[in-house]
Amino acid sequence: MGSLAFIVLVGVIIIGRNAKGTVAETATSSLKMVETVDVNSYLVGSGIVSAQGIVESHEEADLRSQISAPVSAVNFSIGDKVNAGQTILELQNTDIRAQLAQSRANLEIAKGQFYTGDVSLNSSIRSAIDKIKDAYVKGYDAVNAQIDPILYNNDGSGGRLSQFSTDSKIDNEILDIRIDLTNHMREWKKTVDALSQSSGKEEVVSALEVSERNLNTIDRLLENMSQVVNDASRSSVSSVITTLNGWKVTIAATRSSVSGSLASLTAAKSALTGVDAAQETISKAQISAAEAGVQNLEAQLAKTIIRAPISGNVAALPLRIGELASPGQLVATVVGEGRLEVKAYASSEDFSRIAIGSPVTIQGNIKGKVASVAPSVSSINKKVEVIVDVAEADGSGLVVGQSVEVKIETAANSASSEKQVYRLPIQDVKIEPGAAFVYTVDENSKIRRNPVTLGKIEGSYIEVIGGLSDGMKIVTPVYELDEGQEVGVE
Repeated sequence: MGSLAFIVLVGVIIIGRNAKGTVAETATSSLKMVETVDVNSYLVGSGIVSAQGIVESHEEADLRSQISAPVSAVNFSIGDKVNAGQTILELQNTDIRAQLAQSRANLEIAKGQFYTGDVSLNSSIRSAIDKIKDAYVKGYDAVNAQIDPILYNNDGSGGRLSQFSTDSKIDNEILDIRIDLTNHMREWKKTVDALSQSSGKEEVVSALEVSERNLNTIDRLLENMSQVVNDASRSSVSSVITTLNGWKVTIAATRSSVSGSLASLTAAKSALTGVDAAQETISKAQISAAEAGVQNLEAQLAKTIIRAPISGNVAALPLRIGELASPGQLVATVVGEGRLEVKAYASSEDFSRIAIGSPVTIQGNIKGKVASVAPSVSSINKKVEVIVDVAEADGSGLVVGQSVEVKIETAANSASSEKQVYRLPIQDVKIEPGAAFVYTVDENSKIRRNPVTLGKIEGSYIEVIGGLSDGMKIVTPVYELDEGQEVGVE
């Protein structure tokens, strides 16, 4: 009986100890966790803020391609000096230049007709018939020589476009349009063959409209094919990228040819349908249409010529001759020859100490000054962005992209030299009627109130001119805390 009582007593003691341990653990886990900060980080007066930064140029231009085309010429190397307006590189544009030369010739002919009065219904009909026949030839070539090898692999190379399509809807639309074009092309040829110098105005206008419809259908087919190729390029393996890039070039060149032919048909139709009006009106319409064609091709040509927007040095040339540039791809970077700056990131604790115009030392001996300070702390890296102007960039030895150390001199003390003034975030000060406090954590992990004397308020900061001591660590923020409350420090 005595042994049984002893066993029961031991069990009670063990249970009691476990219960106490659980209560203690629960009490510890329920402690409110707080952060503390050294008040010296808020001290106003002379001092140094250190930060890391990257050297940048005040002027820097990233040049990107607007079209898909191979690089045909590179006129500079990395590091070369380039003046604003100079051509850095050129994309393939032989077809565009040829079409532009023809359009400019057409414009001169239209202007000559206007000034000489050589405008007639017969000449307009002859011109329209020539453009209709040319449109049929280009449309036939586009379908049979350019589109079909991609769709049906009838030249024995590459692969069928449908093998790369991930959208059955667009795939079906491509095939439907191609099937319809078989009949359209047959009827189109009959219409073209029936035309002659004796054809009437109405017959020629009808043939122009048939030609426009067929070219627009071909262009829509090419647009869908371009979408499939672009989508496939983003997900295909490197072994088929060469094939896809070749198709991109073919489709782009064919669309350009079709577009030029459509512009010619539009000009011919405009001239022919207005031939019954006054000859001056007809001639002006022809000139306007020809000018529009020239301007359109000049705009296309401009996209293939990459010029320097600023004077400076070439900093990047990622593509070589023959490599394909895609829309939006970086093809060159020019760094200006002007001033340099350093983009630095300072600690959030130094935010209140950095002022615009403050002297800065870069890499120990290069002078600069603070040009701007971000209005808030970055939510990404929890630091403050500071832009520093380099005083004498030419002799500094700094280069764009270099990582450097900067030391920022803080503003001079605005208060009496006998007093230490601190500029604290308002959230770190407990303000009550007639009194103000900061909180610290004592040796027993309990909140302790420390009375302080306040100065002026500046935005979300408040000056503390008394009550703080060097090295004091205060709780931040003071919300939902009371004196004597037990806390844990993170």
